[in-house]
Amino acid sequence: MSREQAGLFEPEQAGPPPPPTEPPPAGPRPPPWLLMALALTLAVGAVLGFALGTAQADRQPATAAPTSSAPAPTTRPAPPPSTKVVVRNYASPACLETAQRADRLIELLIRNQRTRIERLLVAYTVAARQCRQDSTPTP
Repeated sequence: MSREQAGLFEPEQAGPPPPPTEPPPAGPRPPPWLLMALALTLAVGAVLGFALGTAQADRQPATAAPTSSAPAPTTRPAPPPSTKVVVRNYASPACLETAQRADRLIELLIRNQRTRIERLLVAYTVAARQCRQDSTPTP
């Protein structure tokens, strides 16, 4: 049959398909008694480990101090030291400028305008340093 008669969607027949390959034979299987011995050893080890662990937990330590019937003296805890808290209700102008410059930097980075970033980054660094100095508590 020619290609025109078979149609464009039919695969070409190049020859007989290759014979299916069989998986390689599995290695020798261990005898069933060996598998049973392994499972039994595992089960006996688990039971003995649990039993010994429980026995150890139930036993009191050999060097345990004798308990006395006298109550321990009670003391009042010391009052906490008084601290002075300074609360600022405003942001310094340097901090506001830092936030505005950071917003502008992010906008330039998003729009991929990297040529204008360098000058703004220097100004942002100076404003951030000033903001940190302003927000540091003075003794």
